[in-house]
Amino acid sequence: MARVFIEEFQHAPGGHCGSTAIRDMLQFYGHEFTEDMMFGLGAGIDFLYYKNEKAFPPVYIGGRTPDLEQNVCAHLGIGMELVTGLEPDQAWAAVKAMMDEGIPAMVHADVYYLDYLRAKRHFPAHRIILVGYDTDRQVAFVADNDRDNIQECSLASLAEARSASFLPRPADNAYYSFDVPATLAPLEEAVPAAVRLAVRQNLGLDDSRSYFAEVGTEVGLGVEGVEAFAGDMAGWPSYMTPEALEMQCKLVYVSAEKGGTGYGGNFRRVYGRFLLEAASRTGPDDFAALGKEFIAIGDMWSELSFTFKELSAHGAAAVASAHPIADEICSRELEAFAALAAANGGRP
Repeated sequence: MARVFIEEFQHAPGGHCGSTAIRDMLQFYGHEFTEDMMFGLGAGIDFLYYKNEKAFPPVYIGGRTPDLEQNVCAHLGIGMELVTGLEPDQAWAAVKAMMDEGIPAMVHADVYYLDYLRAKRHFPAHRIILVGYDTDRQVAFVADNDRDNIQECSLASLAEARSASFLPRPADNAYYSFDVPATLAPLEEAVPAAVRLAVRQNLGLDDSRSYFAEVGTEVGLGVEGVEAFAGDMAGWPSYMTPEALEMQCKLVYVSAEKGGTGYGGNFRRVYGRFLLEAASRTGPDDFAALGKEFIAIGDMWSELSFTFKELSAHGAAAVASAHPIADEICSRELEAFAALAAANGGRP
């Protein structure tokens, strides 16, 4: 077929790519959820600290788990397969076949190559949904959380975006295949399981967690990652050039605030909103107070991020101003996750 467009697919913008995409996808199959609930059911809150002094800039941070989509499906009883590693032609043929059957295709893509975004930096872990194509015009039709309406992207740009390999993970031509039942697991079961997983991954209680790191690279996950980030920060001016430090300050702002982090706050506010919604729908009531605490922690991440942005031209001053905020974030997050474990039945 020369042109396919899945008219039944409904898209709305959102604060984060993964939780928006999985929300839109489940709506296509007849299941209504908020983006906040999708993020929470995916145990999305997390932290990645990645340091390699040979990189420019040397430190990368991220605030969500890479397994959000898998976790949503596991907690709701949805079958899902993540296919990776195909050659570009094979990867396009696979998603094209899905669209030919009227099935939207959720894929990974580097924002830098998506021509409708005009992004200035690479980020290949972006999630988008393909809802059609026109081979005569050589475009694909894309649902992206960062845009209100369906976008057009050239097939050439899309192929580059799907094949890109940069931090935090290569796009690897990844796409998802879903098997969505008519009836999902009840929230009364899904919410506690998702909260338990979020606690375990952030308090370092999940022995199966790992992140590939090259020789000479330091990686920290969860609260330990936040502690490593805060602990290392004071030394940035001593081992980064002024140019690298300025870029580092800007990158922290993009990673923790600007770049699709659930409307800012390094994903902490979106997780807090999930807890508030969960308290009103399934309980326990303690989730409401903890939701407010995670929103407050998100506000601190925003304060830290804007400090780095506004003082980026004066790197040492930015670090001096941001470091005390990072230290307080560490202690607040540790206490919040411990309290969340207790509120969730006391079993992390």
